Amino acid sequence: MTILNCSATTCVYNKNQLCSRGGIEVTGSGARHADETCCGSFREQGSDSVTNSTGEQCGCEKIDIDCKANECTYNDHCRCTAAAIDIAGPNACSCQDTKCSTFACRC
Repeated sequence: MTILNCSATTCVYNKNQLCSRGGIEVTGSGARHADETCCGSFREQGSDSVTNSTGEQCGCEKIDIDCKANECTYNDHCRCTAAAIDIAGPNACSCQDTKCSTFACRC
């Protein structure tokens, strides 16, 4: 499991910069730079697509990360092997407004 720090505070799963979802997906299959990645699990607060079942859950410091950023140094068969990552997106309205700041291209 990877330590996650998440600044996407507009996400329904963000609890004190931790994630209450239990696991996330980082997308960006052709990414060569961090700006070409995003948190595919991001859901904006108040979004109709997310139920209120996450309302009172605590955020987790360590979570599983399903990584679709194929060129990332930390991607090992779609699993993130970084000890810690940062998901950025303090004013995000959609997943495209977020990114994995820890992304490092092996290219």
